[in-house]
Amino acid sequence: MGKKLTVIILFALLLFGISSCKKDRAQELNLDEQTQVGENEIVEPAPESMEGLMLELPLAKYEYNWGRGDQMPDVVIIIDDFGYTSGQLLEDFANLPPEIVFAVMPNLAQTKISAEKGAAKGHEIILHLPMEAQLSSTSPGERYISEDMSKDEIAPMIDSFLEQLPMAIGVNNHMGSTSTESISTMDAVLRHLKRRGLFFIDSVTTAKSVAYAVSKEYNLPFARRDIFLDVPDSSDETLAQKIQDLGKYKGRREPVIIITHCHNREKLDALHKFLAQIKGMGINIIPLRDVFGSSRV
Repeated sequence: MGKKLTVIILFALLLFGISSCKKDRAQELNLDEQTQVGENEIVEPAPESMEGLMLELPLAKYEYNWGRGDQMPDVVIIIDDFGYTSGQLLEDFANLPPEIVFAVMPNLAQTKISAEKGAAKGHEIILHLPMEAQLSSTSPGERYISEDMSKDEIAPMIDSFLEQLPMAIGVNNHMGSTSTESISTMDAVLRHLKRRGLFFIDSVTTAKSVAYAVSKEYNLPFARRDIFLDVPDSSDETLAQKIQDLGKYKGRREPVIIITHCHNREKLDALHKFLAQIKGMGINIIPLRDVFGSSRV
């Protein structure tokens, strides 16, 4: 009886030992699949299903004829019409990446605060110069550059606008399909900008703009808008088409100039999507200082 009891005890101990070894080995194997960060800290690895999984881009469901492998130019993004926007919407626009440019209109309730808030967040500020337009139901503003103004009237008006935006490093036109077609008007505008050490970006609101031709006469730093991001709307389909349109600029050395507007949150949300998509596809967003190298920046 004593021998039989001894055998039973020894057999039980043997089973317990085997079980403990299996448990220790299982824990050891499990530990090998974890990443030790510190002496007592262990971080679980990502599941195998996550390996190599890329973050889906917001407009990735659309097809594009270019991608990371293509030689694409940098992009400059300008947001027009600051001066109306206020409150949280203005704050949220100001929190965009600092490479994005604020184009601020003069003589509006939010002109000063828009420029100051944008500059405080690192955004370059340019004057969004009101200019006469053809057949528009919307006025450029109470004061604007018109075709029938003389150079002696144009220069003081520009100076009065710039006094409201002392941090402005350049100018682009607000509306202006009439003014930018006038050689005498653009001569007066660009001659004065040259005197002030500012550059000009043509928003290209008319195909007949003479701004580029006149800028060459004064050797004025100049660029022209390539894409309006929010025209005709801010839908995903429109954004995808604009991204597709970037493919036309493959291999171009000069950056692509893109303009959008700050009118509402829909446009801000659309800009966030656009930025995420093109950055994910390998495009760099650059500030104007990298285009013009202005000593004023």
